[in-house]
Amino acid sequence: MARHSYRTISAWSSLGIAAALAVSACNGVISDPGGEPGSGNGSGPGKSNGATPPGTINVAATGLGRMTPTQYENTVRDLFASPKLVLSLDPDTGQAVSRLAAEKFNTAAEEITASQGSWGDPIFPCDTSGSEDSACVDTFISDFGKRAFRRPVTDEEKAWLRGVYDTARKGQGFRDSLFVVLQVMLQSPQFLYFLEVGRPSNGKIAEGVKALTGFERATRLSYFLWNTTPDTELLLAAEKGELESAQGVKTHALRLLADPRARSQITKFFIDWLELTGTNLHGSLAEAAKDPALFPEDSPSLRAAMETEVVALVERVVLDGDGKLSTLLTTTEAYVNEPLATLYGVAGPKGAQDFQWLNLPATERAGLFTRAAFATLYASPQVKSPIRRGAFLVEKALCVHLGEPPPNANDVPVTGGSVVSNGKTVDLTVREDVEAKTSGPGCNGCHQVLNPIGFAFDLYDALGRYHDKETGTGAKGAFSLPVDASGGFPVYDEEDNVTGKIPVNGAVEFSEQMSQDAAVQRCFARNWFEHAFSRLPVIEDTESMRQLSDVMQTSGRVDDLIIALTVSDAFLYVKGAP
Repeated sequence: MARHSYRTISAWSSLGIAAALAVSACNGVISDPGGEPGSGNGSGPGKSNGATPPGTINVAATGLGRMTPTQYENTVRDLFASPKLVLSLDPDTGQAVSRLAAEKFNTAAEEITASQGSWGDPIFPCDTSGSEDSACVDTFISDFGKRAFRRPVTDEEKAWLRGVYDTARKGQGFRDSLFVVLQVMLQSPQFLYFLEVGRPSNGKIAEGVKALTGFERATRLSYFLWNTTPDTELLLAAEKGELESAQGVKTHALRLLADPRARSQITKFFIDWLELTGTNLHGSLAEAAKDPALFPEDSPSLRAAMETEVVALVERVVLDGDGKLSTLLTTTEAYVNEPLATLYGVAGPKGAQDFQWLNLPATERAGLFTRAAFATLYASPQVKSPIRRGAFLVEKALCVHLGEPPPNANDVPVTGGSVVSNGKTVDLTVREDVEAKTSGPGCNGCHQVLNPIGFAFDLYDALGRYHDKETGTGAKGAFSLPVDASGGFPVYDEEDNVTGKIPVNGAVEFSEQMSQDAAVQRCFARNWFEHAFSRLPVIEDTESMRQLSDVMQTSGRVDDLIIALTVSDAFLYVKGAP
C-alpha cells in the first residue's frame, strides 16, 4: 500500500482529534475524572453541588473517558479476531491526546493493517483485489463503523468517511483506499473516546441528567466487565432495545460476568486494591527492596509466588467459592509452592513450579491481609512497618483519608533493635520504637487510630514470616524481644465518626472484625465504585452508594455487588457538564 498518501490523511485525523471533539455530539468535558472529589473522609460520598431531593435520579457530571492502551489493544484484537496482536502505544491515559500519543495511534493503525494475514474475521464485505465496488465501500463504513464506534454510524459520519475514501481514491487503488478509511476510523474520536450523549428519560430526574442509550450502556458494560469492546450479542441487544431497562442491563451483565473474560477484570480489581503493581507513592511487590543478609530466601520467584497466591485466592473464593468478602478476609486456604510454603512454615509441594492448596495454621493466618504479599509490600527493607500497614488499612479498607502529616512530624526511620532513646542506647521492638517516635502531641490525631491497627500485624516480619520474637544483635550483644500484637479495631458510625475501639490480639482477630464490620463493607463498595467509574463518589451518588452498601450488608457477595453497580443510577445515567 502507498503509505505516504495514507500518512497525510491519517496524521490529520489523529492530530485533529481534539478539534473533532468540539463538533461531536457529546456531553462529556475534558477535565479530571469525577469533577470535585468530595471531602475525602470516610466511606460515604463526598461533597459536590448540593443534595438531591428524595426519589430523584441524579448522578455527578463526569469527564470524557478515553481508552487506555490496554483497552485499545484488547479492542482491536477483538475487532480483527487477532488475539496475538501486540501494539506499541503511548502509556499516557489522559483525556487529551498528545502529539506523541497521536503518532503512536498512527503507527498502531499501520501495524494493524499490515497484520491482515492474521485477522481471524473478514473485515471488508467484498473482494478488495477486484475492481472498485461503491456499494462495498458504503457497506464497510456502516458495518465495520458500527462495531468500531460501538453504535450505528450517523449519516454525517458516513458522509465524512466516504469523503475520506474519495480523497484517498484520487491517488490510490480501491484496496488501499479502503485501508485509509479503516485506519482513519481507528484514530477517530468516535473510536478512541467513550462519547455519551444520553437520551431523554421519563420519571423524576434531576436537571441535566439523561438515561444512557442502549449502545452507551453496552459500551459501559463491556469495558467494565471485559475491558474491551461489546461483542455482537451485546450490540444486538442494544439495537433491539433490551438495554433500555435496568432489568435488561442486569440480564446481560450476568452473561458477561459468567464469561472467562470477566475473571481477569475481577482479579485486577484486587491487585489494584492491594496496590501490588505499585503507585506513585511506592513500588510494586516485585520491586520492594529487602536486605539480602536478613532475608536470604527472598527471590524474584518468591515474589511472583506471593502474587500468584493472591490471584488464586481471589479466584477460589470470589469466582469459584461462596463469593463473599468475609470469606476472603478470613480463609486459611493458601495456594503455595515450596518457597512460599517454607516461608509460611508449613509442608508443601516440592520445587518452585508446583503449587497446591493447603490450610495455614488458623492461629497464624486468616485472609488476604495476613499473606506474604501484603506483609512484604508494606514494610521497610529491614523491618516490618506497623505505620505503613495501618495507614493502608485505614485508607483502603476503611476509606478514611489521613491527609498529610503535620510539619513537625518525626521523620526518623523506625528500625527497632538498638536505638538511642532519651540519650541512652536501649533494645526496643519495632512496636516500642513506633510508640516512642509517635507519642508527641502532633502525632496523636492519626497515630492513635493507625498504630493499633498496624500493631495487630506485628507477628509478620518484613517478608511475611510469622514470628513471635524479634531477634538481632545490638550494641549490647544479642537480643530477643517478645512481639506484642495487641491492637485495636476502630468502630465507625455511618457518618464515619470514630465511636470506639474493639481490642484485638493479632491479625487473625483483626481480620475477623473486618469481615463483620459495616464500615469495611461500605468502603469495599466505594472502592468498586471508584474502580468502575474512575472517580470518587460525590453527594449526587448518595442513592447509588446506599444501594451498593446495602448489597454488601445483606448478601456480602462480590458478584452481587458488581451486578448492583451495573444497575445503579451512576451506571445507567449521565449528566452533561454544568
